[in-house]
Amino acid sequence: MKHVLNRLINHETISAEEAKQILINISKDAYNQSQIAAFLTVFMMRTVTLEELKGFRDALLELCIPVDLSAYNPIDLCGTGGDGKDTFNISTLSSFVTAGAGVPVAKHGNYGVSSACGSSNVLESLGVKFSNDTDFLERAIATTGICVLHAPLFHPAMKNVAPIRRELGVKTFFNMLGPMVNPSFPKNQMVGVFSLELLRLYNYLYQETDKNYSIVHDLGGYDEISLTNSVKIVSNDSEVLFS
Repeated sequence: MKHVLNRLINHETISAEEAKQILINISKDAYNQSQIAAFLTVFMMRTVTLEELKGFRDALLELCIPVDLSAYNPIDLCGTGGDGKDTFNISTLSSFVTAGAGVPVAKHGNYGVSSACGSSNVLESLGVKFSNDTDFLERAIATTGICVLHAPLFHPAMKNVAPIRRELGVKTFFNMLGPMVNPSFPKNQMVGVFSLELLRLYNYLYQETDKNYSIVHDLGGYDEISLTNSVKIVSNDSEVLFS
């Protein structure tokens, strides 16, 4: 890690394969907490590159506990958070509305780290029980139209990072990764991102997949659609600015 940190401090970038291997090494307790915190801090000071983000995503997908919900062809509605607006968790409310309209939802989420409230905080307060048991999740989506995929249950390899993120209390590249690492690998996604730069990165990565996707960003800085500002929406075949 020392060699990587020296490179990053000297304004170098790392390849997708290097980024992937670093997260795999973190999952194996190869680095101490100070090294991990320093690594996270680098990406608060500069933008993550496309290759770096791709490597981080690939590592988390490889390490996750997968769940097969393909029979339901669900959609995931998820935002990156990290917009600093301290809004309530809108993607969670949107998920209930979507499920109520008859579209199956596999909602991926976590406790809030850089925001006032994450989707798991909301759902837990409503009495939702989290589980990574496939039968439990299938019963939930079959009977209610929605199931909840609480990220820590499906990404146990990142247990070493969670306390560091909580202590830092600011957005890290893990905010960027959340929507991309749903362990049910849904073919349909609507994602909110906190910046136009991240919207472009997401679009480049999603173009390489077979997903049916829409990525949204409110130009007022929100990771969701609002009624107060112009909104950019990028999908498989279009890019539209709504004013």
